Formats: sequence, structure tokens, C-alpha cells
Amino acid sequence: MKRKCVVPAGGLEFWSNEQKAALGDGMHDTNVGCHVAYENDHFRIWTIHLGPGEWLHFHRHERPYYWTALSAGRARSRHDDGSVWEVEYEVGDTKYFDQIDKDNFFVHDVLNIGESPLVFSTVEFLC
Repeated sequence: MKRKCVVPAGGLEFWSNEQKAALGDGMHDTNVGCHVAYENDHFRIWTIHLGPGEWLHFHRHERPYYWTALSAGRARSRHDDGSVWEVEYEVGDTKYFDQIDKDNFFVHDVLNIGESPLVFSTVEFLC
């Protein structure tokens, strides 16, 4: 995985009013994927499938989780601190966030800026 910061934290002044409104809408949206594939008392498995140019809405991560890229591709993510990141994914790239909770959360979106579908699996830990 290769990450590049294209707008540093604090860069909200570069965002359009529409982008800021979408961020506001996502501040309490805990649907972190497109579809729940499985859920029990311990974890929830989400699938994310974004075609070229498709967007996953702003959403809030407030539970420990990890994601794994199931396809290669490129994405742009805007974060609630105003930063914007572009990422190149390879199949199998995985990132684990173990210090996330309701007091230590973040909000972001995902836009597929590549030419092929982006597919991820995200697992949230519920307890």
C-alpha cells in the first residue's frame, strides 16, 4: 500500500460547501461499508465494492476494526481533520485499528479514483 497526503490536516478550507455538508452527515453514520455479510455478538463483517468513480459515503469508525483489500486499485479519502489522502492498494493489504472507540474515532469517505473495481472486507469488533 502506498499512501500520499494531498491535503494536510486542517485543510477543510479547501473543501466545497457540499463536501463539508457530506462530512457533517457522516459524523454519526456508523455504517462503515456497503453491505453486512455476517454479524454476531462479537463482530460484524462488511463488504465494500466500489466501481470506478463510485463513492462510499462519509462514515464514523468508533469500534476496533481491520480492513483487507480484496482487489488492487486507487482511492481518495477525505478525513474529518481536513486531510485528504490518495492510496494505491494491492490485493491483501490489511490495516488494523485497535485504539478506536466512541471517544477516539474518525470519520472519512472513500472514492474509487482508479480504473478497476475496489473491493474490501472490513471487520468491526463489537465487544
